[in-house]
Amino acid sequence: MATNVSGLTNLRQAFAGLKDEIKIRTSRRMVAAGGGVLRKEARRLAQQHGFKRSGALIRNIAIKRESKAPAGTTQYNLGVRHGRSLGNGKKVIKFLGVSKSGRVVVKRKNDPFYWRFLELGTKFINGESFIQQALLNKKTEAEAAMQSKLNQIIKKANKT
Repeated sequence: MATNVSGLTNLRQAFAGLKDEIKIRTSRRMVAAGGGVLRKEARRLAQQHGFKRSGALIRNIAIKRESKAPAGTTQYNLGVRHGRSLGNGKKVIKFLGVSKSGRVVVKRKNDPFYWRFLELGTKFINGESFIQQALLNKKTEAEAAMQSKLNQIIKKANKT
């Protein structure tokens, strides 16, 4: 039984037809596919705006699954990893520094903490939105990627 999904209403109906045990996994894969399209566009826009001084901002544009999403939904956030959320991997270089108050703090090399200033602006500079603009530019492509992923999962499920 082959099912072709087009449009958001058909997307909901096809998703409702899936088995309960694979709904969560399917929804996560679908939303991650759409988020990947938006992440790629946000990186392209950031580079186009000239935000590639060290490359840290562009490298750290990422999607992250929201662990406290409302029941029955799957939510991913598109943003820039910064501060503690950079993690403790091999690529993160930490060093000790002194804050304005004189306390010793851990700082991270190439931490794009400034991304909010570039995205939203401050009272001194105007923001050049790249995250929000990515959603506006690629909304239909993200929906198409989600539909494509659902079609792929349904086709695979029907084979077994």
